Amino acid sequence: MFRKILLYLLAATLLYACEKQPFSVNTRNREDVTILYGLLNPADTLHYIKVYKGFLTEGNAYEAAKDLHNYSYIDSIDVYMEEYQGDAYIRTINFDTTTAIPKDSGTFAYPLQVLYSAPANLQQDCRYVLYVKNKYSPKIVRSETSIVGSLFMTRPAITLSKEINILEQQQLIRFRAANSIYYCEVLMHYHYTESMKDGSNRHGVVSWKVGGIHGQANPNSTIMQELTVSYQGYQFFQKIGSGITDDPEVRSRHTDSIVIQIYKTGEEMYKYLLASSASTGLNQERLTYTNIYSYASPSDMAAGKSDGLALGLFSTSGSDRFTFRDLGTISRDSLFHGRFTKHLKFTDIY
Repeated sequence: MFRKILLYLLAATLLYACEKQPFSVNTRNREDVTILYGLLNPADTLHYIKVYKGFLTEGNAYEAAKDLHNYSYIDSIDVYMEEYQGDAYIRTINFDTTTAIPKDSGTFAYPLQVLYSAPANLQQDCRYVLYVKNKYSPKIVRSETSIVGSLFMTRPAITLSKEINILEQQQLIRFRAANSIYYCEVLMHYHYTESMKDGSNRHGVVSWKVGGIHGQANPNSTIMQELTVSYQGYQFFQKIGSGITDDPEVRSRHTDSIVIQIYKTGEEMYKYLLASSASTGLNQERLTYTNIYSYASPSDMAAGKSDGLALGLFSTSGSDRFTFRDLGTISRDSLFHGRFTKHLKFTDIY
């Protein structure tokens, strides 16, 4: 997941945000502007941080970008992360340089890229403070995030039969979520098998984004929040009907499973995505967001005096999957004989 986000972010040298940019790289002649991206997932045991620098050149910027040394710190910085439970310090996690993940082709130098990685099991009730220290200057870059916590789905209930009933009227997906979760997005994945006339089988999936919902993002609270996403049940069958092509070589189709997947993220990641989304109105002025802070010295950091020479994102995300083995009796009847899917040869008979 990190790699997909990293490739999405790497194309830009500057991060778009929620207020007008307080500075421009081009107006701070030769000053060190740090750009950082990190997305922590509690399900991962190996974590990556991308740190690079803005650069100025008097020549062709595209040619300069092909030189890794122009924008990569390589081994001239120390990257580490402190773990806290409340205000209590727990441990320090040190990141080492790695070139194990090659970069896809593009404007910047490839395939070599320098990332900073650390093996660690992260705790959902902890917060993490990230530091980047330059070995050759007193500059310090700092950011922090709380890890997205637990999530439990209460509706639809997962029974012993593991069947899910989806009726054509309004349906609810309800779950209890830790208060460190700021935004959730719910997807449904319908997995099926096609039995072919030649005796072979094919497997397919129809995916549908059901909707999203905001949480409270209060990591200091121990009380879980209850969140609900609603949808019209007929849309589920409509999506299946439009997502599967009626192939005359198919003898019959059968349900494999129905998966409800809930993606969860922190406040920082949601604000970044909101700020970087395309404008659909007449106002085309881009907003900016960053939660990366730069300090010229340790004393400036202690005094809270940021010099504004840092951009990027340090946040958290994760997902939970809830699997049902089949549709309930009423829902199977809608699948077999309903107006959206009756032509697709779904059956219980193998």
